[in-house]
Amino acid sequence: MRPPRFWPDRLGGQVALLLFGALLLEFVGSEWLFSRIETGVLAQERASQLAQQIGVADRLMSEIPAAERPSAATRLWREPLVLAWRPKAPAATGADPNLAVVSRTLRAIQPDLEGRAIWLSTAGTSLAGAWQLGDGSWMTFRAAGYLDTSRPLHGHIGAVLMLVACVTILALILARLLGRPLRKLADAADRVGREDVTPAAEEGPREVRRVAAAFNAMQARLLDQVNERIQALAAVSHDLRTPIARLRLRAANVRNQELRAAIGHDIDEMEAFMRSILDFLRGADPEEERLIDLASLVVTIVHDAQDMGSAVHYEGPASLELVTRPIKLQRAIDNLVQNAIRHAGQAEIRLSQGDDGVRIVVEDQGPGIPVDQLDMVFEPFRRLEGSRNRNTGGAGLGLAIVRRSITRLGGSIRLENRRRGGLRATITL
Repeated sequence: MRPPRFWPDRLGGQVALLLFGALLLEFVGSEWLFSRIETGVLAQERASQLAQQIGVADRLMSEIPAAERPSAATRLWREPLVLAWRPKAPAATGADPNLAVVSRTLRAIQPDLEGRAIWLSTAGTSLAGAWQLGDGSWMTFRAAGYLDTSRPLHGHIGAVLMLVACVTILALILARLLGRPLRKLADAADRVGREDVTPAAEEGPREVRRVAAAFNAMQARLLDQVNERIQALAAVSHDLRTPIARLRLRAANVRNQELRAAIGHDIDEMEAFMRSILDFLRGADPEEERLIDLASLVVTIVHDAQDMGSAVHYEGPASLELVTRPIKLQRAIDNLVQNAIRHAGQAEIRLSQGDDGVRIVVEDQGPGIPVDQLDMVFEPFRRLEGSRNRNTGGAGLGLAIVRRSITRLGGSIRLENRRRGGLRATITL
């Protein structure tokens, strides 16, 4: 199952995204909770302040003569609380039931207002209202911004950004601490079967160390089993050399020429089979990388084949330097050339360097291989008798040796049939 597109693929991105989501959820939740609490506290506090100011205004205006009350109200109270005196009741605009808490607070804090008419209304964020003085006249008021409970967000942005930056840095550090040993473990797993065995570094958190230790133990067990089988096969192949040599000596005493030739052919095939097995087993031999002239190596293979009377031609540069393991590479190229000579009687080698790396192409004009069996021929001991000549011999290990050698060199090999007939093997390093 593929993860969603927004979900990052790397461990660092996942940890950072999870921490960012947790931080965002905590910030939104705390802001909502604190705003609810602060709104209630702020409403109570504003109601208390308004009640105190109305109490002062009620006592003061009751002592001022009626003729001086309009000017006194204008002179003594200004924004945000504006008061005005009216000899008669103002036109009611309808009480807001949501302001019942404010009305109760006014009466609770100012007992003198008990029994008098009070009405409150809203106008945007302003609170408007009126109360009746003791002599029957009225005082009206308007408190600008009284109902404004919004808080400026810009004060929080800096703190939030700093917190997000700190969490992101910590998440990246945590992901690096976790990801580095995991990457080393993945590299060690990728090297298995490609090059010399190196144990994975057992570092990082306890769980990662346990995984690395389990991987090293598994790798050691697998290598022990493989080495046991390799040693057994190598011992068998080596011990067979003595009886084969005796068979060759006894075959020389056979008077029937045809029978002697048939026995010799069988012995040759057995020796070729053993050499193939030993070459296949020696593919795991350690070898250091070094700088070589690949063109000279290929030309040497071509000259050796020509000295044996084979029609082998080379096309490519006179010099091409490459850092590689030359013995493995030479064995792989030589196997391809001998395979082409065995089945087609000739071979053509081309060497080139492009953007995707160095290419070594070995072509022949033989019968080729069925398309559905091009990958199958890389399997050990696989011989395609329908497409190759049975009399050519071989153990079916040549291409298996080539693929394993090229894979351990970090390259790839591809087989394809030529349009005009024959087989093309392309090594890319």
